[in-house]
Amino acid sequence: MPVRQWLSLCLASMITFVALTPAAQAATSIVNVGGANLSFSPQTITINVGDSVTFINKGGFHNAVADDGSFRCARGCDGDGMGGNGNASTSNWIASVTFAKPGTVGYYCEIHGQPGAGMYGTINVLGTAPPPPPPPSTSAVPGGNAALYLLLACALALAAAAGMRRRR
Repeated sequence: MPVRQWLSLCLASMITFVALTPAAQAATSIVNVGGANLSFSPQTITINVGDSVTFINKGGFHNAVADDGSFRCARGCDGDGMGGNGNASTSNWIASVTFAKPGTVGYYCEIHGQPGAGMYGTINVLGTAPPPPPPPSTSAVPGGNAALYLLLACALALAAAAGMRRRR
């Protein structure tokens, strides 16, 4: 088979594989903090496990603190490993939190609210927790993306076809 046919076949296979492979994508929901009102907007949101909520301070001295203590955010979040600081701030700040398990998470501004009163909000996280990662593979081929293996197989086939063509 000529090299061009191999290339066309491999390219068509890759496009088909990628198009048919479902992509799990996490979503991000935006919650505006403060601004003209002492509120979170929207006050209640519903997301799925694995999704993130991004809090954006629209003005005022605010932060966002989980009722259960799982997050405390303003200029980043406490304990995020990136030097975040959950202390209330008047700066224009943005902070994101990803939710790994289902449930209802209440949150509030430490300056203008408390759990369930004043400046507060609710995040409903739907779904089941993702399955645990599989145990380490003992096969000789490292775990990975099937598309990568298909691409590698195509490259090897093309190299073999090119080598055969040079021998002629």
